[in-house]
Order: sequence, then structure tokens, then C-alpha cells
Amino acid sequence: MVRSRRLVFLLLAGCLLGGCSPRRSDQAPVQGPRIISLAPNLTEIICAVGAGAALVGRTSACDYPPEIVKTVPVIGGFGAPNLEELLKSKPTLILDIALEDETTAKLIAQLGIRRARVPCAKLDDIPTAILTIGRLAQVEPAATSLAERIAAKVAERREALAAHKAAGQPVPTVFAEIWGDPLMTVGRNSFVAELIALAGGRNLGDEVADKDYFPVASEWVIARDPDIILCLYPIAGGSAQNPEEAAVKRLAARTGFSQIKAVRAGRVYGAFDNNLILRPGPRVLEGIEALQECIQPSENLYPPNTL
Repeated sequence: MVRSRRLVFLLLAGCLLGGCSPRRSDQAPVQGPRIISLAPNLTEIICAVGAGAALVGRTSACDYPPEIVKTVPVIGGFGAPNLEELLKSKPTLILDIALEDETTAKLIAQLGIRRARVPCAKLDDIPTAILTIGRLAQVEPAATSLAERIAAKVAERREALAAHKAAGQPVPTVFAEIWGDPLMTVGRNSFVAELIALAGGRNLGDEVADKDYFPVASEWVIARDPDIILCLYPIAGGSAQNPEEAAVKRLAARTGFSQIKAVRAGRVYGAFDNNLILRPGPRVLEGIEALQECIQPSENLYPPNTL
């Protein structure tokens, strides 16, 4: 059955790539590579380096920048392309960070379409990913400029944080709640933990190094009594004037949580653009600044973001 599906796929691919199907009326000619992005952070990088016009396909998770991506056909989900839709876009380059089914990579290779995996899961991966995409998209000068600016800003923030700690300034403990039911948080080596550190906090889950995300019990959080709680998922019910209201109420209603320092002090935050904080990409400094406003609101730890 697998073999027959592959034969059907290859016959379909020969027709589509060979010109048997007409060009879509809304598909403008693309100069240079015709790129499909299979990850939202890669899509953001492609657009940030000025190669948005080269995008001929994206995933349903790729939503930024909206003015560009809304004109690009959706060819499947995050890391899970629909092969028929992918082929309709006639790509010459496919970029991914991972595939839901790695056999898809073999089929793409059989068709002679270039595919590149661009690792981008950690903070220091971002400049490298930008440079890689700049080279593949043939926009190296713009990519080099952006990568260097982000790397320089991150280095400045690390130096400022080291000076802050050396001066004996307080570093509040932060519980990053990735999901509420079941309760999930982040480990030491996660991207979110990196951002929390650069925003002037200490991630409560840093004691766990081998998992980016892991479940915890309410008792685990209560015993550690964090200074700040970040709810990094949508919480309905807050007002436009006080978007944190729903987050505070929800946590205070949990057994034992009303005694946590963060809840007693009202330092529970939930009104984030989570794509800035959960998505390793070119807007990373905006994500750090959003966290800093909650973690170190009275501190001027870092120079302003000039990106």
C-alpha cells in the first residue's frame, strides 16, 4: 500500500511540476528561489530579511507578519505539509525545523526539490538561522545586518544582567505556566527559561535540565512560593482595562495558591503576545522586553531595543 501511494504521488508530482496544471491566477511570478516554510518562526525570519516575496507556501501556524502571510497559500500544518498542496506551489526550496513524518523528506528528495533543515530552538540559534535563511533566500546583506544586531543586543543584555547580579540586586523567582490543566512549566534549557533570565528573573523550573517542558503538581509550585507567575496561554474573562484580572482570579481559586507571594501581591501576568515569547525568531527582543516589564518593572537593566 505504501508503495502504491508513493507511485500515485510521484505521478501526480510529475504532472504538477511538469506544467500539466495551470498556474493559479493569484500566484505572482517569483524571482529567485520559490520558498515554502514549514515553521512559523522560519516564516518570520524569511519576511524579516526581506524575502517575503519568495514565499509561495506556508503552514496554518504561520501568522506573522499578517500583511505578507495572508497572501501566501496554506499548504498544511506545522511540519506536516499536504503534499498535493505543496506541489501546486511549485517550490524550489522547502525549509523546516522538523517534520511530523520524516518519510515526507524522502518523497521531497525523490522529486528533486531542495529541502533544508534550519535548527532554531534556542536563543543563540536565532542569528545562525537568520544567516542560513539569508544565504538560501539570496538576501545575505540584510540577513547579516539583522543577525548581527540581534546577537549584539543579546550580548549587551547578558553583560548587564551579570553586572546586576554582581551588584547584589534582587533576582525574583518566576513560575512560567505554559498550561493550566494539566499544570505545565519549563525547564532550565528551554527557550522560555532563557528569556526569563535575560528579563531579570530566575525560572522556577531551572532545577530540571533534561526537559524543555514538563508537568508539575500544584504542591510543587506552592512549596517554592514564586515571586511572579507568568501565564503563557490564553485566559478568557479579563477586562480590556485590566487584562491580568482573569489570570489572578483563576490562580487564586486554586487550592493553596492564594498563599503564594505572586498571587498575594497581584504579580500574576497573562496578557502576552505569546508568539513573542514561545517562538524563537526575529522578534525575540520584543519578547524579552515584554517579560522585563513584569519581572523588573522598576529596573533599567538594559539599553532600549533599537531594532
